[in-house]
Amino acid sequence: MIFDTNILIYISQNILKIENLIGEDIQPQISIISYIEAIGFPFANDLDKFYMEQICASCKVISLSDKIVQETIRLRTKYKIKLPDAIIYATSVVEGFPLLTNNTADFKLLDGKVKLINPFST
Repeated sequence: MIFDTNILIYISQNILKIENLIGEDIQPQISIISYIEAIGFPFANDLDKFYMEQICASCKVISLSDKIVQETIRLRTKYKIKLPDAIIYATSVVEGFPLLTNNTADFKLLDGKVKLINPFST
């Protein structure tokens, strides 16, 4: 399962718990863009930043591949979608995993190649 950036934020704020989102034998995955957004956030203090770094370290970070880049270009050409969202969605398409996000509206008008899961709706 691919975690959107907002899921990382909810985990860091103890609104969600990773163990409640996935099975214990499954490693959470994030797009490189979610990693950049999460770690690059202007945290209020060093402890909050450290906690986010620990959360991201527990995830497999998926780098940009040629396939992800090409899928991102396809999405940006066909749909009005922000670049970070296009990269995150393209990562889910190419990797073949559902996308866990609270912002399903950002992705619902796309081609439906990815199963969108909102942890607050299940």
